[in-house]
Amino acid sequence: MNQETKKRGWLREGDDGFTLIELLIAIVVAGILTTVAIVGIGSLADNGKSSACKATADAAKAASAVYYANNDSAYPANFTAMISGGELDNSAGLTDGGLTLKNGTKWTVTMTAGSGNTAPTFTCS
Repeated sequence: MNQETKKRGWLREGDDGFTLIELLIAIVVAGILTTVAIVGIGSLADNGKSSACKATADAAKAASAVYYANNDSAYPANFTAMISGGELDNSAGLTDGGLTLKNGTKWTVTMTAGSGNTAPTFTCS
């Protein structure tokens, strides 16, 4: 072992660190991983929004059945009728125009009133 190797410790002669190619490969790999993570996070937000809309539609469907039982076999014409009758909890701020969430995203639960003994239908958008 020569004097220079002893001074540098664990490095051998000619080991000066990473090459430019190695650094570029590391940067490209980090960029690919970052892209995959960003795309994944975006789809998670969309899934959450969709699930929240479907849960609200299911709650409104159940509330319409309770409204039917409480109001002489008549289905509600809109969300406001169920909210004012106490069948539908409105702590989230649901209106006949949809629901605006705290983070500013908006989705709409649409109610199509049934006729006669036909229950209303609910769709998300």
